[in-house]
Amino acid sequence: MIKVKKAGGGGLGKIKIILPLAAALLCGACASFHSGDILLERGTLKALLDDKTIKPFSKIQVSWQNYPFRNPTDSIGEGSISNPPKITPAPAESEDLEYFRRKAKDILADAGLYDPKKGAGTLKLTLVTVNRWNYRDLFKSYLADTSFIFLLPSTIKTVYAMTAEFRTSSGTLRTEITAYNKTTFHLLLAPLYPLFSPGAKGKSLIRQMLWRTSTEIYEKMKHPVYEKDIRRASQETRTDNQAPAVPPEPPARTWIVPVSREIAPDNQGETAPLETGIKPAPAAKAAPNADQNGAEETPDD
Repeated sequence: MIKVKKAGGGGLGKIKIILPLAAALLCGACASFHSGDILLERGTLKALLDDKTIKPFSKIQVSWQNYPFRNPTDSIGEGSISNPPKITPAPAESEDLEYFRRKAKDILADAGLYDPKKGAGTLKLTLVTVNRWNYRDLFKSYLADTSFIFLLPSTIKTVYAMTAEFRTSSGTLRTEITAYNKTTFHLLLAPLYPLFSPGAKGKSLIRQMLWRTSTEIYEKMKHPVYEKDIRRASQETRTDNQAPAVPPEPPARTWIVPVSREIAPDNQGETAPLETGIKPAPAAKAAPNADQNGAEETPDD
């Protein structure tokens, strides 16, 4: 009796084995490396940790704006050369925003810059990311359009910009640092994936930026002289341009000898009657009285 071996059973089993391996290879054939203005100065960090006189903040407000990754082919047919399409930011996911808020409070509290009970004032932290991606975005466009990236290296560059603002007696102070996270896709980088995975590198970069921001805030708070000088100069310029409210007093002329003055008589204040060119007419002479005329008798005829 001849046994016939069923075809297709072994091939299906091989496919079930190959697909998970291919998916693991796609996710593991990349490595991320970060760079930028994130190095810490040991002297400044030590002074920050040892300084007990600095007044911490009582509140921390965080915000995260993300410009998601877009493949160059995604913008085909949108806009024109003279009117390119505008890229609008999208709010970060709730999990990422909560991680940023939690790490900001923990790191600033360790640095002595945050204390909700003894502190005062509010610190505003803003994080802006450009080209931040996840594997779902890559499988939709990047990996599908450039399937050869594992043979030829390809890199995605993500930009992180963190800004801190707070108010002091000298005005509003602002610090800003920028960092980059480069993820390179290549087949030979698969062994490095556990140590340099993109997700872990992104979180590590945020932590380093928070520590660098803490040292920048400390330097601004300990050296605000230039801010006070600018504010004082602007106030002096504004005061010079304004007109004085009260006329200035005349200088005391002490070199002039005072002149003696005679006391005027009391009737000096009376004014003479005003003379005019018109004079009143002389009064007419009165007619003789009848009694006087009657005293003279006329002779009788």
